[in-house]
This record gives sequence, structure tokens and C-alpha cells, in this order.
Amino acid sequence: MSPSTAQQGRTAAVGPGGRPATGGARRERWAGRPPTHGLAAAQPAAALAGIAALMVASIVIANPIQVAVVLGIILLVLVLSRRMHAAWPYLRFGLYITVFLFIVNPLVSQAGLDVLWETELGPLHIVISIQGVYFAVGMAVRLVAVVAAFALYTTLLDQDEQLAIMSRVSFRSGLVVSLATRMFPVLSRDAARISDAQRARGVELDRGSWRDKATRRLPLLGALISRSLERATDIAESMEARGYGRPGRRAWRRGRRWRTADVLIVLCAAAAVAAVLVGLATGIASFNYFPLTDDPFPDLSDPSWLVTAVALAAATLLLPGAVDTRLAIRRRAHDATLKRPSAGTPLQASEP
Repeated sequence: MSPSTAQQGRTAAVGPGGRPATGGARRERWAGRPPTHGLAAAQPAAALAGIAALMVASIVIANPIQVAVVLGIILLVLVLSRRMHAAWPYLRFGLYITVFLFIVNPLVSQAGLDVLWETELGPLHIVISIQGVYFAVGMAVRLVAVVAAFALYTTLLDQDEQLAIMSRVSFRSGLVVSLATRMFPVLSRDAARISDAQRARGVELDRGSWRDKATRRLPLLGALISRSLERATDIAESMEARGYGRPGRRAWRRGRRWRTADVLIVLCAAAAVAAVLVGLATGIASFNYFPLTDDPFPDLSDPSWLVTAVALAAATLLLPGAVDTRLAIRRRAHDATLKRPSAGTPLQASEP
């Protein structure tokens, strides 16, 4: 390094009046930090609280319109957090099961009074009622909401953050959950790669009947099992090499600091869960499909549901949106500071 270059470096590191410039500190503060959006910008424990509130609401609430509102909130969180593309395989799997349930539920739910169609099929007496169709729709919406909530948990929270949070309660259980959520997308990518390799070799995987497609895809199962066993061995060896199971502290890391918005997210999530449980205990959250379907609209004005909806929206949409906006403003200010010439740096003369 030449003396002039070293002198420029020392001059750029010192601000007016001999004070150190803040650009380096800001650069170190933002270096290596990936941009986060929506609920992903919150503290991991706060984000987990919001996701847990959505899970509880989607499982406990029985009113189909209320469940649809919860599903809409989950989808909005996925969109604002930019996780919809990553969560689509989970949602697609849930939609497949939903179609199956929508077909089967009206056939087996024969307690409705308003009969749409009735027939004898051998020893079976099949009755399809309006209440059975309503029940199938309600269960389908609830299933999609539950799958979307778990997809939000898997795609929004990093596996290392999941392990760090759950290890405070039970390290082994947290490790199992973290590895399980990490392996599912890995297996999906392996299946896609193996399928592409077989197509490149001339194997027709997508032609013919359903039986032909299933027969051609059976070799994928053996390849995935072998790759999974190899990956499990590699993970076990890497964990052993890093000192897993040995006494004493083996990791030094700093978590994200709690902010006011993170605390408010946890409080709103707790309020939503409390309102759902109050509605369940008082019977307000119950909804009957048989023998006559209840009217779903009066429950929309119930205080416990209003508290639940507002608290869920605040915990997962409004407060994370405020955090996201604040971080965006700080990043723009940081970028403007880096583009501004520092003190002591000679300005280049513009060409005529």
C-alpha cells in the first residue's frame, strides 16, 4: 500500500474535529444483514408468538367465515414477508388433500336434514345433504388454514432460530423439530432434481394414466431414501465434529435485541389466543353443521371474535409493517451516508 493510499484511509476514518467517522460503524452494523420484510423483520421469538396465535386460531375456531378471515391474514403475511413462493409446495399439498376431503365428506356425513341427492349403491345408502356440503367446505377451509400456518412457520423462521428458541425448553426436542423442518424442503429439491435427471434421460414421467405416472415415479422413492440416509450420516458426523453432546458451552452467538414493536407483537398474540380460548370456554366459538347449519354471520359481531381479529391483524400485519417501514428508512439513510463523500476525501473535478 502506498503512503498516499494509507493517508487517504486514515483521513477518511476521521471526521470533522478529529472525531471518528460513523460510516464505518454503520457499515459494520448493516454488513451481512439480509433484507427482511413483514413478520420476518421481527424478533424470532416475537414472530413465533404471532405464528402460534394464527395456528391456535385456525385450529380452534369453527365458524367457516372466521376461519376464512384467519386464512386471509396468513396469506397476507406470506405475501408481505415474501414467502409465498417458498410456501407454495405446502399449500399445493394441502389443496390436494382438501379436494379429497371435499369429495369424501358429503358422502360420509349423512346427518343433514336438507337432502340434495340420495341413492342406493349395493349395500351402501348414500345421502348427500346441504349440511354435508357446508361441512365439507368448512373443513376444507380449516385444513388449508392449518397447512398455511405451518407453512408460514417453516418458511419464515430460520431453522437455526427455531433451534435457538426451542433449545431453551428442550434442546433435543428443538433439534428434532429443526431437522424435520429443514429436511422437508431439502427432500422436495432432491425429488425435483432426480425427476429432471430422469426426464433428461428420456423417461416419460408425466404421460399416461395415473397408474403409469405412479409406476414411473416409484424409483424416486428408493433414490430419496438412499440420499436421506447419506445425509443423515453426514449430519451426525458434522454434529459430532462440532462437539454435540459434550458438556460446557460450545457456541457463542448474539441474538437480535428486543424492540418495542416486538413486545407489542407478543402482547397482541397473547391477547388473540386469550380471546379464542375465552370464546371456546363460553361456547361462543362453537359452530354446528348438523342437523341444521348455524348462521355464521351473527358470530362476526361477537366481542371475543373482534378482539381476536384485531389482535391477529396487529400482531402479524400492522406492527411488522411498521417495523419493515422503519428498517427500510434506516437502510435508505445508510445507503445515502455511504454514497456521500467522507471528510478528507478529495473531490474529483468534473470533465468539461
